[in-house]
Amino acid sequence: MHLEGVWRRKDDDVVKYSAMETFRGRGVFRHAKTIAKLIKGTGAKTLLDFGSGKGEQYTDDVFQNGKRIADSLHQYWNVQTISCYDPALTVDDSILNTSYDGVIATNVLDLVPEEDLPWHIDMLFDKSDRFVFCNVMDYPSKTFLPDGENARVTRKSSIWWRGMFAAANRKKPQVRYCIAFSSQRTDTEGRLVNRTGYLHNCQDLPINREIAG
Repeated sequence: MHLEGVWRRKDDDVVKYSAMETFRGRGVFRHAKTIAKLIKGTGAKTLLDFGSGKGEQYTDDVFQNGKRIADSLHQYWNVQTISCYDPALTVDDSILNTSYDGVIATNVLDLVPEEDLPWHIDMLFDKSDRFVFCNVMDYPSKTFLPDGENARVTRKSSIWWRGMFAAANRKKPQVRYCIAFSSQRTDTEGRLVNRTGYLHNCQDLPINREIAG
């Protein structure tokens, strides 16, 4: 996908996007506020962005409600280092030879085939000393692979995802996790509505009541 580009649904059309236009990593901005609360609550100073795409998110200013609030995500999150790793792009795997305070994986896990998810999730926990954050969705993506398959190959329920993370968490119980789970349902007027809820084990952290904010 990084090399060939993808097809995406836009209104009633399906449009081809070049490799340079795809997987830039900017989807993390939708979750920047929640990640900031996890960082503050756990005292994290080093992060691994697994599946970071092209890493363009770390060269952009940070905006909130149309107002520029920080020069970068580094500044907004107040962390010392952010290491980027993307299996399709990163040549040097030594980034994975160490652990980090926090591991984030946005727009990643539901693109992974179901049979490969257990070891992927175990790896996220293995590389984290304090928290893991990810987001997943239970409905088809607007992105299609070159062979025509929908890019979101794993679409499961919130209960299923919680079970997967709970299993990994048992092997490293000191690590906190938060899953931003998005679902798509039809309202009473027949319109599709997207909703995001948070599955987490952060009850003992001061961010617990704020995590969805």
